[in-house]
Amino acid sequence: MYGNKDVRWHGDRLYLGARLSGYSIVRDDQYPSMWRVRSPDGSFSHMVNRARAKDAAASKALAILNGRETGRGAPPAP
Repeated sequence: MYGNKDVRWHGDRLYLGARLSGYSIVRDDQYPSMWRVRSPDGSFSHMVNRARAKDAAASKALAILNGRETGRGAPPAP
């Protein structure tokens, strides 16, 4: 099981241990003080502040890595 101790940020890229997670944060083009999470599939989140963007990216990556994702094909969460 992975946790917050395994999360590392190098610039705006998220690493889990020594491995690049595929998640990063990017500054919004229209509102420079706001940020978005870029997922490994290239999609973007809604705008949030930088701290929230980093937290959201780490939470999503850890949930997927620890098998708590409830997307298609995964069992529903209890």
